[in-house]
Amino acid sequence: MLHRSRCLLFVIVVIVLCGCAREQPKMAGTKWASALHDPDANVRKKAAFTLGNIGPSDPAVLPALIEALKDSNVDVRYEAILALLKYGPGARESIPALRELRAQDRDAKVRDGAAKAIEQLEEDKARRQ
Repeated sequence: MLHRSRCLLFVIVVIVLCGCAREQPKMAGTKWASALHDPDANVRKKAAFTLGNIGPSDPAVLPALIEALKDSNVDVRYEAILALLKYGPGARESIPALRELRAQDRDAKVRDGAAKAIEQLEEDKARRQ
C-alpha cells in the first residue's frame, strides 16, 4: 500500500512540474488572432490552426476565425473552416459567413469545406435541442 501511495504521489508531482495541470493563458487567443494579420500566409494558416486548438476558452478566438474566412489565401480560409469545426458547437455564430463562402468562394475546396462545416454545425444544433 505504501508503494502504491508513493507511485501516485510521484505521478502527481510529475504532472504539476510539467505544467500539464495549468490552463492555457487567456492572452493566447489574442496573440494568435493578431497573427492572422501577418503578411506571410503560412503564419496566418498556422494561427488559424492554433486558434482552433485553443477553442472557446478564449473570447478572442471565434471572432478572429470568422474574420479569417475572408482571408485572401485559400489555405488560410480552409484552415479557418477546420478550426471552426474544432471549436465546436459555439461556432454556430459562423454559419452566415460559412454560407457566404459556400455560395461565393472561387475555390471549390473552400466551398465544399464550408458546406460540410454548415452541415456539421447544424447537426450539432439539432442534437442539442
